[in-house]
Amino acid sequence: MEANYHQPEAFRYALNSFIRTFKEVPQLLTMNTQNHAELKKAIEPAVKALHDGDLYKVLTTTRNFLVHRGMLELESRGSAGTTEGRKVKISFPFRVHPWESSDEAYIRYKEVCRTDKMMRGLIGPDCDSAPAIWRTWIIKDFPGRDLLDVAFEAWTRLGEVLSATVEARGGEPLD
Repeated sequence: MEANYHQPEAFRYALNSFIRTFKEVPQLLTMNTQNHAELKKAIEPAVKALHDGDLYKVLTTTRNFLVHRGMLELESRGSAGTTEGRKVKISFPFRVHPWESSDEAYIRYKEVCRTDKMMRGLIGPDCDSAPAIWRTWIIKDFPGRDLLDVAFEAWTRLGEVLSATVEARGGEPLD
């Protein structure tokens, strides 16, 4: 997902694949432990905790919607400004539409700097700085949270289930 963060269609595809994996790995694990009562009993609390969490409920409902009804509608927020070295010099909110790539938003930003003298003076680059666009993908069920943070939390929760499985089989916990 992270590699496709700035390309909306590729990002949606990667997100869809991520949500599918997040939903199906516990299902596969449950199916494969049906004939192993002790293992099933040992991992049941971790699987139940995952299923009972809001994160799992929202993402799997989202996945069902994607498969049966249509496209995932994401929100995209952004800001534009300049950086000096590795530090942000100044930034202002700048709309990055969900259907446009970050490169397309950057082209719009350059046009604003080119045509608006005041904006160019405030957020336009100078000899010591570089222009930049910051983008954040948001799913409406988790307002104000970057979708990558939501995905990281989901992956961590799934990792806890897998770690419980490894431990139940006599292995070392996963980190």
